[in-house]
Amino acid sequence: MKASLNFHFESKKSIFSVFVKYNIGVSVLACILLLAGCGGSSSSSDDTIVQPDSVAGLWFGQVTTIEGESEKVLMAVSPKGKAVMFSEASHNALIARGSLSENTFLSDDTMLYPGTGMTRHGTMQASALQNSIDGSATLSGTVINFSAVRVSSTEDVSLTDIAGNYSSSWNEGLYTRSFAIDIDGIISGSDTNGCLYSGVVEPFNAVDALFDITIKADACFDDFEYKGLLAYGVFPFEYQNSINHRKGVVIVSEESSGAYAFRQFSPQN
Repeated sequence: MKASLNFHFESKKSIFSVFVKYNIGVSVLACILLLAGCGGSSSSSDDTIVQPDSVAGLWFGQVTTIEGESEKVLMAVSPKGKAVMFSEASHNALIARGSLSENTFLSDDTMLYPGTGMTRHGTMQASALQNSIDGSATLSGTVINFSAVRVSSTEDVSLTDIAGNYSSSWNEGLYTRSFAIDIDGIISGSDTNGCLYSGVVEPFNAVDALFDITIKADACFDDFEYKGLLAYGVFPFEYQNSINHRKGVVIVSEESSGAYAFRQFSPQN
């Protein structure tokens, strides 16, 4: 909100008139300083400054699986109300669309995409306190619990930082997906099945190292458009028989009409 404080007091005006104008000016100034309800909104949800207890951001921790086991996961929550979770060990991916309120995230539109098998639908809730987050998801009647700590970054991460070549393999190298991200956030890539990928990465103003992502898959058994999140950083998954200490990306996105997930963990070359 912008307001002008250019008050011109003419010498011939009465003392009462000057007094009234002075108090109007003080009221307007107080409205600006206090961001009181004088009309308008100060910012959009995407630009809101993330508070210390906010659930928005990147988290790394543990989750119980549908089978009751435990595995390491990266969790990301965007200020726009989307949460994702990814396990490198099982390739399980969870995507939830919901709402943020203070230090909580709630969703009644949560999908779990197992590494193999059908998707499971349910709900999810999470709450954050300083640098930790805890929550659960109920999926097809089964409850999974998760707990994680915040992944912090010592510097701002831009599209220039994530630009590079990435590749992931599954099934003992029988399937490989490779793609590139340029400094403008444009994606291009392919896989061993002949699928061609294109898309775009867009940053969030309020959460560092987290990006919106759209990926189009063409020339596959069907053509899809996936939407989700991309996280950038050092994520200590067990990768190639050792703990990963290279910066890389985790992508979790979905083609909701077909309930297909696009997931990828790729340390940078």
